[in-house]
Amino acid sequence: MCCESRKTARLILGNGGFTLIELAIVLIIIGIIIGAVVKGKDLIRGGEQKKIYTKFISEWRTAYLNFYDRTGRVLGDTNGDGRADSNPSNRGSMPSEKGRDALLSGDTLHNPPKYYGLTQIGLNSPKTNTDKSWKYRYSDSSGKAHEIMLAFDFDTREKYNYMQIMNIPNELCMAMDTMIDGEADGTKGDFIGDTSDGQAWGGSPTAVNTARWKMEF
Repeated sequence: MCCESRKTARLILGNGGFTLIELAIVLIIIGIIIGAVVKGKDLIRGGEQKKIYTKFISEWRTAYLNFYDRTGRVLGDTNGDGRADSNPSNRGSMPSEKGRDALLSGDTLHNPPKYYGLTQIGLNSPKTNTDKSWKYRYSDSSGKAHEIMLAFDFDTREKYNYMQIMNIPNELCMAMDTMIDGEADGTKGDFIGDTSDGQAWGGSPTAVNTARWKMEF
């Protein structure tokens, strides 16, 4: 009877916990699940960044090139001097909403217009997820929303037109830089920080920055 009691106790104790091997297996499975979730989020993030590039930013560059092919003029050139400017009322200052709208509508004050926009010559504006075709809403890796704004301008020192992209998080700057230049440094190539010499993508990944994409003409 005594032996039976000890045997029963051993069976109960043996079934009441996990062995080290079982615990290790559980931890490995948990690690795999967490890794899959993180990888899945990275894939979703990468897909969204690629979508912004192909459907919005790159499409605006294509619209810029097509506009030149049809008109022989630079999109956003309000004075006919080959220089893009997204603030017709105050040339050389920060792009204005009116100037950005004019990339589509052109000059609506004069007849005939002094300059044209995309829709005036039969070109469609790139698709976006906001009410303005030059604006795109992007949620960064922390979940914070940013409204990226696009314009065209001219660098008076280096003498080139460029696409200016404002309010763009560093993580998206680095992704765009890699897609366009193959390297996310912000200082070399066609996609750089918003200075004529470029500017590295400093600060946290979600900190906002201003980038520029040099145009061919």
